Amino acid sequence: MLETLIVLFLVFSFVMLPTLALRNWQQQLEKHYFYYQLEKSILHLQQVAITDHQMTQIRLFQDDQQMIVFFTTQTEFPWKILKVPESIKLVSGYSIFFSAGKGNISTNQPGNGSIPKIIFNEQEKNMHQVTYQFQLGSGRFERK
Repeated sequence: MLETLIVLFLVFSFVMLPTLALRNWQQQLEKHYFYYQLEKSILHLQQVAITDHQMTQIRLFQDDQQMIVFFTTQTEFPWKILKVPESIKLVSGYSIFFSAGKGNISTNQPGNGSIPKIIFNEQEKNMHQVTYQFQLGSGRFERK
């Protein structure tokens, strides 16, 4: 009886430990992929504004939807909706605009002047904050 319990405990441990470790690894991979997609989408949207002479926009939905929408008035993007993973919370709202032909950046976010930023809180034990701060004039951004 005791040997059966020990064997059962060992089998259970060998099955559950990799599963728990895999879940953490999957969340980390999901976060890295999300930030990679966000950065590439921002750069692509800015290039569309410059090359196609179209005003482009990033709309940030910080409510229950937790998503980022990339769009222009004329071009339809197959990747236009980027859902924020459950382990990340979008804090910033409102919109970010790239001007047609130049790609200069502006926003309707209150309190930032004309320099937009996108803020995320990673919902971990230590609540890590990730900020994408755009640079005035160039439209480039820096991840902090």
